[in-house]
Amino acid sequence: MNMIKQNSEIFKQFYPKSCQTLKGFAAGLLIWGSLTSAQADVIIDTTRVIYNESKRDATFKVSNVSKEAPAFVQMWLDDGNPSATPEEAVSPFNLTPPIARLKPESSQVVRMVFTGEPLPADRESVFYFNMLELPQKSAEENKLSFAIRTRIKVFFRPKAVKGDPMESLDKVSWKIVQKDQKWVAEGTNTSPFHFSFFNVNLGDNNGKYDLTIDGGMLQPKGSTSITLGDVGKIKPSYKSLRVEYINDFGGSYPKVHAVNFNN
Repeated sequence: MNMIKQNSEIFKQFYPKSCQTLKGFAAGLLIWGSLTSAQADVIIDTTRVIYNESKRDATFKVSNVSKEAPAFVQMWLDDGNPSATPEEAVSPFNLTPPIARLKPESSQVVRMVFTGEPLPADRESVFYFNMLELPQKSAEENKLSFAIRTRIKVFFRPKAVKGDPMESLDKVSWKIVQKDQKWVAEGTNTSPFHFSFFNVNLGDNNGKYDLTIDGGMLQPKGSTSITLGDVGKIKPSYKSLRVEYINDFGGSYPKVHAVNFNN
């Protein structure tokens, strides 16, 4: 019996049948790096993982913040498919431990080791770490239990890619174009780094910013598009685009880009 099958058997012993697989996750809650109405007892001590190829491994902690109840989590990595189950997910990393039982107010170090599979040497590659926190069996037969899944980005940084990504933002440019009666911001990234961003704002000549738009991610040597709104509702008088990028430590790094509206 392989490790994945062993883990599945362990889950079946401790947790409700409805939460044993992601395909039966309709009663669960998917959380993308932040919490909403449900409260997770297990947290990750980072919002992203930078795996430098020059290092032997990458480590971080998951912690059970509950003062009373133990917690049980399953962990795995995927290559960008959020629907992949732990059995189906693909990534070039070994992850230990794949499952963990955490006592109240305790932590577990998670270790990632690159398996050496071929990846681009001239740019970063992105993968995703998943943590599924399973509720323990309830004594109440009809009680609804929620599983909580947290998913964060893992950036594999080759040896040839050096420096602070934020120092390469001069290789990112934006323009605003009209498509299908909507204004669209198009970003281009010629650097080898991924740039995650949030809170995209349009600015006028007086330094006033408004029209906050949700963020996204610029791929290395790639581009992305963000719809700003209908042509009739946005006046083409804005002269700048302020983008809040996310640095290696999960902090905000705002940068203002000069833009023009092109019909």
